[in-house]
Amino acid sequence: MVTQIKEIRKRNQLKKLNALVKEILEVRQFLKYFDNLNLPDYQAMIDQLPQGIEPGLLIRLQQRQSLAYYGYFELKAREAALKKAIQKASDDLDNLLKFGE
Repeated sequence: MVTQIKEIRKRNQLKKLNALVKEILEVRQFLKYFDNLNLPDYQAMIDQLPQGIEPGLLIRLQQRQSLAYYGYFELKAREAALKKAIQKASDDLDNLLKFGE
């Protein structure tokens, strides 16, 4: 009985990990469309401005870029979230395989 529960948990964890991997592959396929954009990182520029310099122009450029490339930034955020989820699911599966927890 306990062995069956452990096997079910392992199988479910593998299914979850496989689904996450499939999703990140899909996201990366869409990100390939944006490969050659070389978008400037306005937030990094704003953060590095010396004291006393007004970042207004950079903020407006950043907002315009965000509107124009909304899908790109959403995909990048989703990719980062999926990486974390895959790492967690992988660690959980490792624990199940090692300790049978």
